[in-house]
Amino acid sequence: MKTNLMIFIGVFFIAMLIFQTADVPSKTGVPESGKAKRIPCHKINTAFERGFGDEFIKTAQTQLESGNFKFSSRIEKATYAPSKLFNYVKLADIDKITQLELESYIIKKELADEKLRMSYYIYENDVGDPGKKTKKSKLYAGYVVYKFYNKKNKLIYQSQIDFMNRQGTDIAQSVKCAIRSFATFNKQGK
Repeated sequence: MKTNLMIFIGVFFIAMLIFQTADVPSKTGVPESGKAKRIPCHKINTAFERGFGDEFIKTAQTQLESGNFKFSSRIEKATYAPSKLFNYVKLADIDKITQLELESYIIKKELADEKLRMSYYIYENDVGDPGKKTKKSKLYAGYVVYKFYNKKNKLIYQSQIDFMNRQGTDIAQSVKCAIRSFATFNKQGK
């Protein structure tokens, strides 16, 4: 009886710790779960962000502000359900939106050999995926994921922003939000 009571108290204590710290913001202001509501666009659609190393991120933001960046892109089509999104959305068009949005953060162009490296992809929500069992998991049309890397090719920041329109008319908003998330990460008053 005493052993059962001790086990119950131990499990209860651990559960309370987990629940109390589940969405506590870290010193960066981002909840440990990664779910973001730091800037206004995060409140429009579901957004996640993660930063790995403040100094690396500051260096990368400086590279962005001086126009020293390059990126690659790709798409991930639905596989279980018929893919429809990319009948309306062209990767080249999203590349242009990405380029223009990145350029909007250039403060003073000073080209250098070392460039911020980014990659992004557009994911089409696969509503036919047997792993998606809830209605909520089938509501969004997809998401964009932007990843930023340091000179050693290590991931330093990542953001994921949902979009809701099945024809992708709101992808541009998600792209702008993902880039703004990076550009303002750990900056006060932005």
